[in-house]
Amino acid sequence: MDEYNVKILSPAQLDILDLVDNLNTMPPETAIQYYDQLTEQIGALTKSPESYPLARDTQFRLRGYRTMQFNDYTVFFAIRGRNVEIRRVLYSKKQYERLY
Repeated sequence: MDEYNVKILSPAQLDILDLVDNLNTMPPETAIQYYDQLTEQIGALTKSPESYPLARDTQFRLRGYRTMQFNDYTVFFAIRGRNVEIRRVLYSKKQYERLY
């Protein structure tokens, strides 16, 4: 089975930088472990990204976005050919309507 390429788009890169800023409030070992787990989980999308559900939100679902939960965060991604595009990594309690 062919693997997918994972690309983290600019908005998601900024989201991850914000997440890292929040991790600075944790003990360093915990922050590193948290970040490593996130990148590992995103990296796992190279295999079977279609097994993750389409986003619940109608506007995201219409765009073909799928979601993956990671602790208090939701990773929004889309499958485009053999590429998995990470679009956003948002705190799960955030109101997404402003992102349309």
